Amino acid sequence: MGDPNSSVSFNYIPGSLVRGMLVHRSMQQQPSLDQAEVIRDPDCRRLFFSGETRYLNAYPLLQNGERSLPTPRALLRRKADPDGPVYNAAHAEFNYAEAEDEDLLKPFDTPFCWIDGRELTSCHPQPSRISIHTARDPGKGRATTASGSVFQYEALSADQWFAGVILVDTESDVTTLQKLLPGTAWLGRSRSAGYGQVRIELDQEQNKAWREVGGTAPTLNAGDRVTLTLLSDTTLRDATGGYALRLDQATLEAYLGVKVKVHEESSFSSINVSGGFNRTAQAPLVQGYSLGAGSCVTFTLDEPLDVANLEAQGIGERRVEGFGRIAFGWLDEESELTASEGRRYGTNANRAQLTPVSQQMAHRMAQRLLDQAVEQKITLFIRDRVVEAARQMPRNSQLGRVRVLLRQAMREKHLQAMREKDPQAIREKDPQAMRTADPFAHVRQALATFQTTGRQQFEDARFNGTNLWAWLNQLLGEAPRRDVWSELQLPREEWPRVAGEQTPEDPGYTQAVTLRLIEAALTAASRQRKREEVSS
Repeated sequence: MGDPNSSVSFNYIPGSLVRGMLVHRSMQQQPSLDQAEVIRDPDCRRLFFSGETRYLNAYPLLQNGERSLPTPRALLRRKADPDGPVYNAAHAEFNYAEAEDEDLLKPFDTPFCWIDGRELTSCHPQPSRISIHTARDPGKGRATTASGSVFQYEALSADQWFAGVILVDTESDVTTLQKLLPGTAWLGRSRSAGYGQVRIELDQEQNKAWREVGGTAPTLNAGDRVTLTLLSDTTLRDATGGYALRLDQATLEAYLGVKVKVHEESSFSSINVSGGFNRTAQAPLVQGYSLGAGSCVTFTLDEPLDVANLEAQGIGERRVEGFGRIAFGWLDEESELTASEGRRYGTNANRAQLTPVSQQMAHRMAQRLLDQAVEQKITLFIRDRVVEAARQMPRNSQLGRVRVLLRQAMREKHLQAMREKDPQAIREKDPQAMRTADPFAHVRQALATFQTTGRQQFEDARFNGTNLWAWLNQLLGEAPRRDVWSELQLPREEWPRVAGEQTPEDPGYTQAVTLRLIEAALTAASRQRKREEVSS
């Protein structure tokens, strides 16, 4: 995020964490091996350092039992048809100009998926857990002026299942790893603060022909056109020894060992910065560039290529940690795919039915987590959208008029909630409160009475891709074109779950969140203007 006081987790579990955990367990079982001697022990070298054993990243596990994989960057979808077909731009029959003639194409925006023939199952990550912490002085046990900074963790949410794979070249090592793996373990940072506890369960042992993408490795002959897809971040070097920032022809030939002709128009790639942390040295690893997972390169072979061993071993550096995973021909079968929403393992279908009391409690806890997520999203919205736009906002007197209307609407929402619980009490206390009008209606009617001068101030204020007047009316309209959950980037499928239960959709709650967002945005703009006026 660029903030030194923030830490954002990956949306998967890197293979390096699994390897580090097993190294620690192995040392516990062999007290004679200290940190300096582990690297010299032949069994430990074979298990953890030489590359003969490779610890693949643990990606989200789907309900159908498949381990999801990073979505290839060659998969595109029409911008105006988010539920339409998915186009495979790496396929030989794909015509980019013809496909984009009807509407713009954009990348298929989901981090993980599983492809089976023409069927593509997408996998959206669960919302991250964002927690605020205060650094404390280790001696005094409390925050001080010198060491009391506030920082934030965006960590993986609890109650998720991830599937990882360990590839073993020496068959006798399987028994050793099976003894080390099961049970409760701790991964990642801030373990003393309650982060990183996981439970590990073993699946059945796979045979030597296992492939990450399923099926069998293709037989490639001279003249065949094939697409190579990266299933994890991959660190490669070019001819000069520097980091390869793209899979060009020279780099590809060096790692595959055959002559090829790269088709640039059917190749898609991204670049990531890869680092790490050495717990023994208590220091971060040197950061370097890597090609991002999901990158694709399409090429034609000049000679036959045996891909089975390449897929099993991977390419590039840090392969023991799960880097350099590749698949040949994964995207060569179909030019058009049908996408469906996949469910992660661990959802309601995999759980015993809760009792009514437990279900009610889970709903209540999920609602509280959703309230917390809404507050965090509103804070981010103000930081990213409102602060910079405050200078061109209407005068504070005009913003105050709208804020008064919003508070009246919020009061109406509160009275409606009370009315549902005890209508007789509300009728006796405030007879006018029994009206059933839309709480937005009063705000819309009052906005319509604004004079031209006041309204012009709102229309001149550019805000969130439109002007402030249009933004207000689109959120408060009877058929709004802007949805508050889209504004907050908190779609329904990312709402928190507790014991598999999720807060049900409620139009009343959506209205309340809409009012809170608008009121918070106008309040922040007003305060920012005051601060700028005082400082000037």
